Amino acid sequence: MKSLLWQQARHKKLVWLSLLVILVFAGVAALAPILAPHNPYRWNLSQSYLPPLWVQNTAQQGSPEFPLGTDYYGRDILSRLFWGTRTGFLLAVTAVSLTALIGTSMGLVSGYLGGKIEAGVTFLTELVQSVPGLMFMVMIVLVFRYSLEPTWFNGFLTLVVGYTAVGWASLARLVRVSVQQIRTQLYIEAAVSIGASKGRIVFRHILPNIRHVILVWIINAIPAVIMLEVLLGYIGIGMTRATEGDEFTVISWGGLFFDGRKMLTGNPLVVILPSVCILLISMSFILLADFLNDARLPDKTLR
Repeated sequence: MKSLLWQQARHKKLVWLSLLVILVFAGVAALAPILAPHNPYRWNLSQSYLPPLWVQNTAQQGSPEFPLGTDYYGRDILSRLFWGTRTGFLLAVTAVSLTALIGTSMGLVSGYLGGKIEAGVTFLTELVQSVPGLMFMVMIVLVFRYSLEPTWFNGFLTLVVGYTAVGWASLARLVRVSVQQIRTQLYIEAAVSIGASKGRIVFRHILPNIRHVILVWIINAIPAVIMLEVLLGYIGIGMTRATEGDEFTVISWGGLFFDGRKMLTGNPLVVILPSVCILLISMSFILLADFLNDARLPDKTLR
C-alpha cells in the first residue's frame, strides 16, 4: 500500500504541498507554548489596541514586542493565533478519533452480523441524521455548558461529546454499506468455510479492505470539526476556562473571530489571519482526501 501510494503521489505537487501545510500547522500547534512570545491570556490595558509592527502613521505606533499588535485587553494577537491553532488541532484530532472509533465499530458490527443488530444501528443512524446536525450539537453544548464547572477541560469535553454524538452516524452508515458489499466476496466465503472466527474475518479481511473509506472520512472530518468550532465560537458558544474566579473564553480560531468583531476597523488582522489559516488547513485536508479517494489501492484477499 505504501509503495503504491508513493508511486501515485510522487508527481502530484499539490498533495505534497498539502502535506507540508498540514505538518507546519501541526508543528505550530505542538510548539505553541514555545513559539508564543507572550502569555495569550495576560491583560495589559496600557498596551491595548496596538497596531501591527509595520503601521507607523497612527497615534499608537506598532511595537516589535507585538508584531501583529494587541487586542482591546492588550493581549498579544500573535500569541493568541498560535494558541488558537493548538486548540483547533487538539479539538479536531480528539473529536474525530473518538467519532471514528465509535462509527467504525458500529458500522462493522451491524454490517457483518446483520439482523436485529443492523436494524437497531440503522434506526439510530437515521434518528441522529434526521435532526439538523448543527442544531443538535448546539443543544448538547448548551445543556452541558451550564451544567458543568466552567473549566478548560469541561468546555473542551463538551465540544468533543457534541461532535461525537452527531458525527458517528455518517461514518457508521458508510462503513456498514461497505461491509455489506465486501462480505459476499469469494475470499470472505472461503475464510468462513475454513472455520475462521468472526473476529479474524472482520479484522483481517474486511477492515483492511475498507481502510481507505475510513481514512478519507477522517481526513474530511478534521476541517469540518475546525469549521464547526469556528462557527460556534463566532456566535459565542465556545470553550471556557476559570481563572482566578473569572470566566474567560478559551483561545481558539472561533474565539478570535468573536473577539475580532470589536476590532475590524482598528486591526482587521484579528479576523483576517484566522481566516487565512482556516482556508489553508481546510483546502489542504480536502486535497489530500481527494487524492486518497481517487488512489487505486490493492485489495487484501485471503491469506
